[in-house]
Amino acid sequence: MKADIIRPTAVLVLVTLFAAVIIGVTYTVTREPIRAQRANAEMAAILALLPDTHEIYYFHIDEPGSSLTRATISLGPNGETTGYVLSASPAGYSGRIHMMIAFDPYGIIQGVRIINHTETPGLGANITQDWFLGGFAGRGPAGVLAIHDVPAIASATISVNAVLRGVNDALAFMRPGEELLLSW
Repeated sequence: MKADIIRPTAVLVLVTLFAAVIIGVTYTVTREPIRAQRANAEMAAILALLPDTHEIYYFHIDEPGSSLTRATISLGPNGETTGYVLSASPAGYSGRIHMMIAFDPYGIIQGVRIINHTETPGLGANITQDWFLGGFAGRGPAGVLAIHDVPAIASATISVNAVLRGVNDALAFMRPGEELLLSW
């Protein structure tokens, strides 16, 4: 009777160990290419949102209760500030939505880009569509956006609210004025 239990248990343990090793090796091999791909996507988004960018500076954001993770200052060819890009990572329906919000030097939203998400295809994934993201351009610097301020996506309220959270956190982080200074 013991042999009937020991052998399947040993096989199960070996299969589990083998699977763990394969997963560990896969993670180690793919970690750097995934990081590089995300960095390339972020750089492409910055250049698409603020095309006059010639030089950028990054700053980590650590504000409790905020979805913001990083601020980027974009400089033009003569060293003048051409805008700011704030990275946010609000919680969506099925995971974090990594997004970037670009502002001109006066705090007006120039555009929003979704870098990475795991929202439901055909529903929450519509947050990446230009017709949705275009609704944020020209907004700011004062005020908070509500769900009725952007185009609706049927059956994707959580995803839309997550994007709104990221945009509103970015708007709150920016200070209105003639030439904006980020609060770091």
